[in-house]
Amino acid sequence: MQSIIETFRQIGELSKKNEEALLRAIKRREYPPRTILQKQDKISDKIYFVEKGSARTYYYKEGKDITYWIALENDFVGSMSSFFMREPSNKIVETIESCILWDFEYEKLEALFSSNREMEKTGRLYANYAISLLEKRFDHLHFNSAKDRYEILINRQPEIIQRVPLGMIASYLGITQETLSRIRTQV
Repeated sequence: MQSIIETFRQIGELSKKNEEALLRAIKRREYPPRTILQKQDKISDKIYFVEKGSARTYYYKEGKDITYWIALENDFVGSMSSFFMREPSNKIVETIESCILWDFEYEKLEALFSSNREMEKTGRLYANYAISLLEKRFDHLHFNSAKDRYEILINRQPEIIQRVPLGMIASYLGITQETLSRIRTQV
């Protein structure tokens, strides 16, 4: 519980009353590995905060599984555009390891934002932060070499190599598993 409150405190200040309101609006759940949290072609009704474990968002392109996002502790995972735009998602959300997740349901989150200015501000600040992360990821994919992308990843999330299958990591970096193996021997 503390990690989710700490994450929100880093983004915007929440009063004790609003911390409690947030905790009432979300649910803490445990999921086994390889649990599908979001199906393709469905509107996403939930996004998830990872308290413990790892999860990913992925899609299929030309029959290949492409990892779009990997979330470890204190990160969000989900089909964000589907969640906020209320459109069917082309993405799938799945746990990688056993997870403890906090479920944010769309209707409850919207009700909280519409009734509480402080929560609405915190939500906006978090959305700004998330957009910045996605822009950085986009820049890394388009402006850095495969080796640089790998080094950025292991500097930002060094534990990812021990916890996430290499095929998913390679896909996330936009490279083949063979290229990833070659880079790892050089680093």
